[in-house]
Amino acid sequence: MLSKLIEYFKTKSISFNLYALSSIILLIPSFILFVTKHQYFIIYSEFTMKYILIPLFSIAFMIDIFTVIKSLWKTIFGKIIYSIFGYFALTYSQSLAKNSIYHITNENPDFYQTSTQFLSAIYLIPSWIISINYVISIIIIIGSIIIFPIMFFKFEKITSVLNKLSKIINVDVKIQKHNIIHMIFIPIASITFFANSMAIIPTISKVFDNIFISKSIIKYSYYPNKTCRNVNINQYIKLIETSKVSVSNINTIEYLLLNYGANNKKITFKTKECVRF
Repeated sequence: MLSKLIEYFKTKSISFNLYALSSIILLIPSFILFVTKHQYFIIYSEFTMKYILIPLFSIAFMIDIFTVIKSLWKTIFGKIIYSIFGYFALTYSQSLAKNSIYHITNENPDFYQTSTQFLSAIYLIPSWIISINYVISIIIIIGSIIIFPIMFFKFEKITSVLNKLSKIINVDVKIQKHNIIHMIFIPIASITFFANSMAIIPTISKVFDNIFISKSIIKYSYYPNKTCRNVNINQYIKLIETSKVSVSNINTIEYLLLNYGANNKKITFKTKECVRF
């Protein structure tokens, strides 16, 4: 029995296995706990939903969508769509970069053009992936509301229409009768991704933490003080307008020799008046 089950999952895609695995981990123990130890049912189900099912469903959904995206890239239609998404992703990544810079320096991000460009490049790919998956998840949700009620009664007809549509836009994805379980998972995954997609951005911000962003700002926008006589000659500064300066707590020796500060101390920024030499 177990060997047959293993063989069954070996024939399935990675995304299907992620859907199935996370569902099994959630549903079977939750049912057992609901019947036997009801006091632990809520604790287990909430933990599993938050840290296993939602992440795995989101990853599996992105894998499924990437299959379609990869096929669409071969067509003119797909390239046009990706160009449009690329523009919005770039705008969004620039917005994220400016928010990060403002949060750390408390200054107008427009003064930090080079840092903005660098951080925008870091945020670009996640923004692009999220934008595409976000839009496609909406399309799938709306399509599922229309298709799902009749799927079980006219599944073959629906798959025929979807396969014809895939052929028209030259997408190398073929839906067959044995894909029905996978087809049920996808709209559920799209709703899961849609509902939790905004939580992905704070996660990305944690990956590119304040230390990384602060180091990037220092590297690309600040320079050793040779302008303001009321600031230590070794400190890194950034001129703000004509009479103000943003001063970091990093000095030249530490910046060059000790990896942005002795013992990786916290990088801080403070704005003050600049008395020029």
